Amino acid sequence: MEGPAQHPASGTRHDLALICGYGGLPGEILNGALAAGRSPYLFGIKGEAESVIAGHPVEILSWGQFGHLLDRLAELGIREVVFAGGIHKRPEMMELKLDWGAIKALPKILGFMVGGDNTVLSGLMKLFEGHGISIVGAHQIAPGLLAGAGAIAGKRPASRQMENIRLGFEVCKAVGQFDIGQAAIAEAGRVIAIEGVEGTDEMLSRIVRMREIGRMPVEGKHGVLVKTMKPGQDIRADLPAIGPRTVEGVLRAGLRGIAIEAGHSIILEKEATLDLARKSGIFIFGASASDLGKANSNG
Repeated sequence: MEGPAQHPASGTRHDLALICGYGGLPGEILNGALAAGRSPYLFGIKGEAESVIAGHPVEILSWGQFGHLLDRLAELGIREVVFAGGIHKRPEMMELKLDWGAIKALPKILGFMVGGDNTVLSGLMKLFEGHGISIVGAHQIAPGLLAGAGAIAGKRPASRQMENIRLGFEVCKAVGQFDIGQAAIAEAGRVIAIEGVEGTDEMLSRIVRMREIGRMPVEGKHGVLVKTMKPGQDIRADLPAIGPRTVEGVLRAGLRGIAIEAGHSIILEKEATLDLARKSGIFIFGASASDLGKANSNG
């Protein structure tokens, strides 16, 4: 393996491990864990973990070191793990250098690697749990990340905006059944974009390009970005998230606001995100079951 970027202090006892991908979520969970009196240990995925965790004890592991990771968790006495952050590129199985632990788990790994993100994460959680490791959700460590219900930034959406929100949620839930994406954009009473494997930022960039080439009006009509959990998704992993970059993308795309599923979505860099939204005239709304009816079902 590649050695740790920093060695933990001698004698430190850790009670939680963060397996870190890219983005700001690992840092947010780390801060939440420390504030709660936990003692987290960080494992960074090679090529994914970012500088936000660089000032803390962290070991960088490459794909295929599942057996080594289990050994390290046992050595550290850690029985709880949080999946934190995203993955830019899913590894090619033929390119992996598997250790013995990964080779033994290969039949199970192959079984879930062919699915979408939710399928992969569910499979990974079951794999860890089969070795006595409990998977903990980000919201359990840092509950302040969760979005509440109602107007979070700006005013409550107007009636036509709310209709777009309901439409966006219905489409997100329908598409989510196929484990495709967690977001959609609705404008003028119709869905104009659905998130695929490219992610939310690229979906928003598509709207910018469509306006530039005249496929859509330059001025959007009550357009909203909607993000929801997929039906049946485990709340412990890959919750829909927004942050300052999302607000910037929504503004560039000519949309009026963002709607996220209340209690099932994360706001990263909350203070900065809400401040930017207010200054930009972008609303952020936490939609609840009373707002959406059947569209809010996760069953």
